[in-house]
Amino acid sequence: MWTQSKALLGAVFLAAVVAFGGPSAAQQQAAPALPALPDMVLGNPQAPVTIIEYASMSCPHCAEFHNTTLARIKSEYIDTGKVKLIFREYPLNQPAVYGAILARCSGPQRFFPFVETMFKQQAAWAAATDVVGRLTQIGQIGGVSADQFQACLNDRNLTNQIIQVRLTGDQQFGVQSTPTFIIGDQIVEGALPYEQFRQAIEDVMAGRPVRGARGAASSSTEAAASNTTTYIVLGLVAAIIAAVGFFFMRRRQAA
Repeated sequence: MWTQSKALLGAVFLAAVVAFGGPSAAQQQAAPALPALPDMVLGNPQAPVTIIEYASMSCPHCAEFHNTTLARIKSEYIDTGKVKLIFREYPLNQPAVYGAILARCSGPQRFFPFVETMFKQQAAWAAATDVVGRLTQIGQIGGVSADQFQACLNDRNLTNQIIQVRLTGDQQFGVQSTPTFIIGDQIVEGALPYEQFRQAIEDVMAGRPVRGARGAASSSTEAAASNTTTYIVLGLVAAIIAAVGFFFMRRRQAA
């Protein structure tokens, strides 16, 4: 229960960042803007069709896409030079931020292997009591030392840049759930079966509008609503416990 609550607290924090838009205008003028994180590209950068994926490292639907669908897209379209995939971070909670930091910390050459590993092992780390500890173990196996990972976790600029990638997805494409894909100039939401992805890619390659399709996705607004309900319930439980304790304390004093 506490592990789930910590994950929910992280989601509330990220939702607050989005809602309040970060620093004030005066603060933004006082501090220079951070450089944007470079896009991480899978495939030939000159490929004629671009797929942009917005994903959260803790999102089970994103893991489903990476674990079951991406390999076929890679074999048929990415490895053949027809398509390139750009991966962009859209963290829905604090564990997802930590996962994104580890992937960025690994460097450009190891970025996608780390993303693949974290999605395959998502159930083991994303809801763990010690998320950082689990990710540290994954990092060490892949060649990122505990000290290197800790230094990246302490790098506030990196965290802010990852959050900015999410905010840009909101502003530029109206992303509200993960995974969300921009295929050509068409937005496709959710972890669709391979056949539907294939059809969307073929439509873009042929210059046709992508046929309407929507798959399973993790919504940031649903997460925020769930968080609010959870903390209301926790607050009521705490109030009841306090009232019962006060009642028995008064009874002991009266006796």
